[in-house]
Amino acid sequence: MALPAQTYTTLHSFDGTDGINPSVALIQATNGDLYGTTYGGGTSPCPSPGCGTILKITPNGTLMTVYSFCPLSGCTDGANPGGALVQATNGDFYGTALSGGAGDHGTVFKISQSGTLTTLYSFCSQE
Repeated sequence: MALPAQTYTTLHSFDGTDGINPSVALIQATNGDLYGTTYGGGTSPCPSPGCGTILKITPNGTLMTVYSFCPLSGCTDGANPGGALVQATNGDFYGTALSGGAGDHGTVFKISQSGTLTTLYSFCSQE
């Protein structure tokens, strides 16, 4: 049985300022664009290699950084997103960050397609 040929196309190569270590699946939003996260990198003044990003990439390969984590003192917005985003019916995305937040134990966040991030919950240590 013969299989049809497949073509592999790289849409984007990360340079660090736009993120590094994308490790979760992209989701296709209702507008047709793909959204995802990178664990590190970004433009915020964060410990090397950066605190991660939320990205948008069009099907033709145009990448835009929607948000770079940790622009706030103490990273209260979160850092190092570690899971795939979920899109709600209102168009906003929801996700989690593995560190940062009020107790530096991660956050649950909401972000609009235009890049407005709202921290919904900061995890704390139960000692």
